[in-house]
Amino acid sequence: MLDSTEEEWLARRRSGIGGSDIAAVLGLSPWSTPYDVWLDKLGQKEPLDPDSPLLYWGHKLEPLVADEYARRTDRKVQRVNALLRHPECDFAVANIDRAVINPEIAGNVRWRDNRLTTDRLLECKTSMAFASSKWGEAGTDDVPDYYLLQMQWYAGITGADVVDLAVLIGGNDYRIYTVQRDNEVFADMLEAADEFWQLVQQKIAPDPQSVADAMHRWPRHLKDKQFVVGVETFHAVQDYVDVKSKIKALETEAEALKVKIVTEFQDAEAIYHAGEKLATWKEQSSTRVDSKRLRAEHPDIFEACSTTSSTRVLRPAI
Repeated sequence: MLDSTEEEWLARRRSGIGGSDIAAVLGLSPWSTPYDVWLDKLGQKEPLDPDSPLLYWGHKLEPLVADEYARRTDRKVQRVNALLRHPECDFAVANIDRAVINPEIAGNVRWRDNRLTTDRLLECKTSMAFASSKWGEAGTDDVPDYYLLQMQWYAGITGADVVDLAVLIGGNDYRIYTVQRDNEVFADMLEAADEFWQLVQQKIAPDPQSVADAMHRWPRHLKDKQFVVGVETFHAVQDYVDVKSKIKALETEAEALKVKIVTEFQDAEAIYHAGEKLATWKEQSSTRVDSKRLRAEHPDIFEACSTTSSTRVLRPAI
């Protein structure tokens, strides 16, 4: 159950498009789609669990990342505990991690005359070690696209010239990146966000970008309902059948190669070539419920613990 403060925060967040939304709105987020954001803004999507490990530790480590930035750059940073709105487009909102104080502008950062009294912002991130390849050389603007869009969004809304991003990768690799505000990029983002916000206000769902989107939007079929579709969809079905056939052929080929490889293993744990480890073949255990036996021997328990779900299955007829 959310308390009143959390409810108020969610209501404010749903009143516009924020930095964590913009990449998804543009179809460039690895975590969510425009349809996900649309559901969220209409209050039809469960909020993320703040106690999930990624969110929990990201929140806990944010002050540490910010403090290290201040130490390394000899700059002072400040929280801005407010949801900031673009002066002309009130659907464009920003909830920044930190503002960087520029004493030549103001001793404390405030929202004044529809902009922040600073020229620099700071975003604080943490990243898994396996994702380190997505990050470029420190000191550049070579950050993942979804973070780059967030930084441009915040710069455009607040009027800041520069956004720094400090990230702790794998718990021991600390880097700082710098992005300059690009007014043309922000204008394009603002135009796309405006079109999306009209869909939110009119409660018109955006087109699906994943099967999960389509399943959520149309979870059941209407019996005997049929559509006559155009040539584009006709070719899409043909291509789908062709791709599935190729996948099946590749899976068959992969299985044959796997048999060849494991035959070489015999009872060894690993195989090598020219001093380089090629592969391992180890035991691993898992526990599963024997549903057939449970149904036969304990039907009452089986019924009490069973749930029924339904899904739509695509089966081409050509």
